[in-house]
Amino acid sequence: MSLADNPDPENLTNADKPAVVDVDGVGNVYVVSAKVRENGWLWLKQWDGQTFKLPPHRVNAVQRIRKERYGVADNSGMKAQRIADEDLRRQAREMTAETADADGAGEAVVGDD
Repeated sequence: MSLADNPDPENLTNADKPAVVDVDGVGNVYVVSAKVRENGWLWLKQWDGQTFKLPPHRVNAVQRIRKERYGVADNSGMKAQRIADEDLRRQAREMTAETADADGAGEAVVGDD
């Protein structure tokens, strides 16, 4: 598995767009990445690495989570990125640990259209 397959809240990629998504009928879902596609559907990547798409009518709101750079710069001069809020980082770590313990048996958000 690559870094992209196994999200780390202490070492996010530039492509990661952390967010809390208010999904109709489900409530708030905290994801490592949420991106709107050209067709209007929302593409989500959960902390266990699974990806899903939701139709626009299932999404009530998307709230972006701020990232920050920290630590020592690597060979390219860039510092690692992480979730800026310590509580949200902790929550994400717990979510990744739970999915690792559950052997991928966690519930997922699934689009119905």
